[in-house]
Amino acid sequence: MKEQDIPNDPVVLRKEIGAILDKITNRGSLLFFQWLIRNIDKELPSPDELKKLHQVFIRVIDAFQHKKKVNNEDWKMMFKYVGENGKVDLSRHLANTVKFYREKAGLTRIQLAKKLGIKLRTVLALERGGIKDMSLPRLRQLADALNVDAGEFMDRIYKLEMAGQKSE
Repeated sequence: MKEQDIPNDPVVLRKEIGAILDKITNRGSLLFFQWLIRNIDKELPSPDELKKLHQVFIRVIDAFQHKKKVNNEDWKMMFKYVGENGKVDLSRHLANTVKFYREKAGLTRIQLAKKLGIKLRTVLALERGGIKDMSLPRLRQLADALNVDAGEFMDRIYKLEMAGQKSE
């Protein structure tokens, strides 16, 4: 493909990228590519480091799905690149996901707060989009409290994010 054939319209690019991402079935790969797209305008690691990071995403999501421990080296690499202190901004989509799974589980906000060992106002903030970022271990704890597979939980957040990007 010649450089002049590459579209530079963000709407066209988002649609093309979305079509490519729709073909990817591995959760870890989906989240890696979503991270890559969000950070494309920032200084990215070397291609070799990106390949390693992609594999880390795959292993971490696999560990979440199978309720296995994530090895420390993978955590370190994930935290190094995935937002400040390993946190990502998920507020709107996290809010929707928490409320969806809380209601599906038949839990009240108070019951969820007790299961998590947090204050009710924190659950309210979660469901209103007031929590801007959350560590990966905390996301897993939240999914467990909602009785949902962590991979499924992250998939829902991802799908909401992708739907939001397509509508922009």
